[in-house]
Amino acid sequence: MNEFIHNLDLPAKGAWFPITLGVIALVYLLFMPKRLTWREIYFTFGIVAVVAIVVDVFLMMNYLDIFDLGRDPKQEGIGDLIAYGVVPACYAIIFLNYFKEEKKWMYVILFTILSFLSEWMLVQVGYMKLKGWHTWYSIPVVLFVFGVWLPWHLRLMRKE
Repeated sequence: MNEFIHNLDLPAKGAWFPITLGVIALVYLLFMPKRLTWREIYFTFGIVAVVAIVVDVFLMMNYLDIFDLGRDPKQEGIGDLIAYGVVPACYAIIFLNYFKEEKKWMYVILFTILSFLSEWMLVQVGYMKLKGWHTWYSIPVVLFVFGVWLPWHLRLMRKE
């Protein structure tokens, strides 16, 4: 049991931030007025979480080694999972829930700012340590995700 608790990496500097952000995002997601079906929420959560974890944890952290999360870069803790699995999936679902084509760019910019500030705060609280990466590098990626990929994902899910 001690090893399990140790592997959660709870004592990591700033671990409170991704955990708190994840809880807030999940609670908001559960209680927001829903335009998406539970099926759309389920699929979006799974797909976005897997893509975010593969890209951020495996590609960016392990392969390219441009940033570290938590205390030990070789150990993924609960904060890592929440920061790169739960939070992006919740943001994607909330974005798609309110998404309207006529207000697309307003939502894209709003969620890009939210995502940027979330990542920036991970650095500020000391949970994310940058090694050649700059937080603003994420802006074009996030703009693509909210501006292109997620609207396409929603159309694909609703296509029968």
